Amino acid sequence: MRKWLDLSHSKPWESPDIGRKIDPDEYMQPGWEKTPSGAHPYVRGSRHNKIGMWIMCTYYVIIVGMVVRLVWVLNS
Repeated sequence: MRKWLDLSHSKPWESPDIGRKIDPDEYMQPGWEKTPSGAHPYVRGSRHNKIGMWIMCTYYVIIVGMVVRLVWVLNS
């Protein structure tokens, strides 16, 4: 991070090397480009994805219900 933003200057955003390309080795872990194409397990519409979406929706509904109940109780 120190290479990206030099705080020793009064205006580090006006640095002369602002337009330089950042090397991926500065922010990615070694070997990231060696993974095979399509190696991720995500499949759109899979059972795992559908279950996860149901859990997320249920969580949001419960949280909204709790906030509504909290407002209701505090106003009564």
